[in-house]
Amino acid sequence: MVTSGPSKGAIVKLTGGQLSVGRESSNDLCLQDHLVSRKHCSISETDAGFQLVDLDSHNGSFVNGTPVRRKLLEHGDTIRAGECELVFLITEDEELVAHMVQFRDDAALDALATITTHQLRIPSSVDASSDVGRMARDLNALFKIANAINSIHELGALQRELLQMICEVAPADSGAIVITPTVEDEPTSSCTWSRGTDQAAPLRIRRELMQRALWERAAVLSHPTAGSAEADHVLCVPLIAVERTVGVLYLVSTSAAGFEEDHVNFVNSVAGIAAVTLENVLALEALRDENRRLQAELDLGGVILGESKGMRQVQDFIGRVAHGDSTVLIRGESGTGKELVAHAIHRNSPRAPQPFVAINCAAIPETLLESELFGHEKGAFTGAIATKKGKLEVAEAGTIFLDEIGDLPPAMQAKMLRVLQENEFQRVGGTRTLNLAARVVAATNKNLEEAIKNGTFRQDLYYRLNVVSVVVPPLRERPDDIPLLAIYFAAKYAQKCKRSLKGISTEARSRLMSYSWPGNVRELENAIEHAIVLGVTDEILPEDLPVALLEVPTQERSNGDYHEQINQLKKQLIIDAVAKTQGNYTEAAKSLGLHPNYLHRLIKNLDIKAELKGE
Repeated sequence: MVTSGPSKGAIVKLTGGQLSVGRESSNDLCLQDHLVSRKHCSISETDAGFQLVDLDSHNGSFVNGTPVRRKLLEHGDTIRAGECELVFLITEDEELVAHMVQFRDDAALDALATITTHQLRIPSSVDASSDVGRMARDLNALFKIANAINSIHELGALQRELLQMICEVAPADSGAIVITPTVEDEPTSSCTWSRGTDQAAPLRIRRELMQRALWERAAVLSHPTAGSAEADHVLCVPLIAVERTVGVLYLVSTSAAGFEEDHVNFVNSVAGIAAVTLENVLALEALRDENRRLQAELDLGGVILGESKGMRQVQDFIGRVAHGDSTVLIRGESGTGKELVAHAIHRNSPRAPQPFVAINCAAIPETLLESELFGHEKGAFTGAIATKKGKLEVAEAGTIFLDEIGDLPPAMQAKMLRVLQENEFQRVGGTRTLNLAARVVAATNKNLEEAIKNGTFRQDLYYRLNVVSVVVPPLRERPDDIPLLAIYFAAKYAQKCKRSLKGISTEARSRLMSYSWPGNVRELENAIEHAIVLGVTDEILPEDLPVALLEVPTQERSNGDYHEQINQLKKQLIIDAVAKTQGNYTEAAKSLGLHPNYLHRLIKNLDIKAELKGE
């Protein structure tokens, strides 16, 4: 079911075991969105379940906000293609079915007999006293409704309960609560109820009655007249809250008697009580949505993407160690995302509500590192004008992440070893022993075994840290993940820069795939941000990428490619300069007007070292 975008409201069932999605009309689900590729993705039923496969779309396929190439779907998953969002349902979702309403504009007001509550006869005290039983029934129902709405805080459940209890008194065969932001705006949501068994049949709401109730801020009662095609009695009551009118309560009766004045008075009373509660629940849901949105923005840098074998092993490792308390050592090159793995372990553990505290052991001078880790007492050293908590104490029962643990100074290695052995520490200048309640996760890009041999890292500390460990593979070892990461970063920075983006061109993708990425994922993210900031079209082109990527030969060479021709010219210039200087790279760089380091980088990127040796 398409829930947002140009094709909003479209519902397609998966028949024959497969469903194709794209912009072309030949697809089972045609999405008229220029950001959707002609053949965008497919959903098929397999032995393992329902699987979504991205068909190399320009803008990527997202499941629950994460770009995927292949993903097993679960009931209720949100799929995004371009600006369209779809909800995948394995079984019929009662809540979505209950929201099916149709608005009618075909009936003219002059063909209907309508009155508002301003025109109703208010029952006299004699009339009221003649039916004490009915008054007791209504009063009892109001008490039940008041108690119910104070205990329900979910919008859909509250609406359904209200409709059911109202229709225990009012002779309605079906009804709906329609939420609208303002009188002029289109409804944003609706919930229906029917006394019959066919819950899937949409309720047809006459728009003119709803608008009249909203404009006049009074209940509207409509009944059929002689010769009218309308056979239903309708009662439409506005839901007037404290700050605004949140919507209407719409009841339909097919009985000959329809709604009497006491029914109108009862529904009016209920609407007055319910409107304030609905307004509060709507405000609460808006705050929850905003909180989820902000949390998603905060978590943008914390998503671990990758469908390669190496990354699946990392994700499996996270799932297995997250619920334990053992010390974890994360290894890998700089820029591979070691801190993201640490964050993921923390977020998926029972410690998630507690703090995640990170400290870079290589970035803090040795003289300050002890105070940063353990804290200090007032007067412990010059400048210690107050007691300060250290990172180990601030982490409480959460997770302490020691980044670049391989650069820890020797003196601090001995102190950290004691902390890990005894699970206790003291502040600098203090005598009180504090317990370490946090879990320790460490990371390094160094070869610790080699450091042990060189005497720069303690072997006993290594064993304390290396209880369970994982290696995050470099990006060059998982090239299949490059397009997935590129699409994710492109969507992230396009939204941040408020730039319309159709996708990544084929030539640009080839450049991304051909590069070795010595800076790993961090370098890829910077390259995509560079392209988004400097690009001028709705597609990332090769010329938008950093120069280093353009100097590398692509996997598929084309004699007519502009950048390939430039690279060939660079190669020839370097070969000629080195030949003239008889292999003196410093002199060759000087003759070309380049720094020697840049010349060496060009030789590596252009892959001409073998040709220069042949000279």
